[in-house]
Amino acid sequence: MDLRFYRRILDTCEPFLIARRSVQADLERAPLGLTIPEANVLDPQVVANGPFLKLVETLDDLTYGPVALRMPSWVFYDCALMTGAVFGFATRAERLPPWVRKTLMVPEGYAGLVPVSQFVAIPMAHRKAQLVFTLCSINQVAPGAAPEGLWRLTLAAGTEALQVEVMVATAQWRSAQLGLFTSLGPLKLLTAWTPAHDIRATATFYVHTDDDARARLVHGGGYGAPWADRYLDADSAEEMQALQAQIEDGLEVWVVGAPEIRGADTRVPLKHHVAGAPGPGPGAPEDAFVRRFQG
Repeated sequence: MDLRFYRRILDTCEPFLIARRSVQADLERAPLGLTIPEANVLDPQVVANGPFLKLVETLDDLTYGPVALRMPSWVFYDCALMTGAVFGFATRAERLPPWVRKTLMVPEGYAGLVPVSQFVAIPMAHRKAQLVFTLCSINQVAPGAAPEGLWRLTLAAGTEALQVEVMVATAQWRSAQLGLFTSLGPLKLLTAWTPAHDIRATATFYVHTDDDARARLVHGGGYGAPWADRYLDADSAEEMQALQAQIEDGLEVWVVGAPEIRGADTRVPLKHHVAGAPGPGPGAPEDAFVRRFQG
């Protein structure tokens, strides 16, 4: 894959992989053609890897702590490292400015790798999909600390490294992650309003993550919001609850583009189709959408 526009990342960062030794062989060691150095493939059950794992946990904590979604260490180990794997990019400590090392709480005298992004996915019960457990970048907590595009490249390479074919994820309707995920393709909604989550205004969705999806993500191409036939107000709990009721009644709904922001308003483009209903005829836009993405 052509990564010429990500050269600033590749010149300053190294890919890493965290996985138990028994599952390392099942993962892709050269996602998007980027070879992960053997020294950067780490077993979370080896004591010597502890300092780096702590920095990975710190990056996650700094990202999600402010929205009350902090991940305790035991959850990181039990739910992420034991069941899934972590892909990301890291930079040598000496290459980071003092203010960035301070932000990431890098110990004084530490000279190893410092994680600047991470993607964590864990297998789901039916084994046909993986759940995004974490996706974050240092730019979320220390803006400008790493080149632009780190988030995007981490997601693209991470889905290949961890062999994700169907990706299930959650995102708040106002989260910037939602727009990033739509670059992969249409997001099939599973929930639009989620009382089981700490933040009820959370969407649950899945998306297929094949090579074409990764190419769209990396190169910025896509299908776009022209598919949309309705919009959701990302600040309206009432609209979310109404949409949730429709989903529970059998309406199939996709998020078909990044949220559109106009002043204080955020609108999310949606496309819907009644499950089992015939298409409007060969060649019609709705029929083409169902044939291409319903899968």
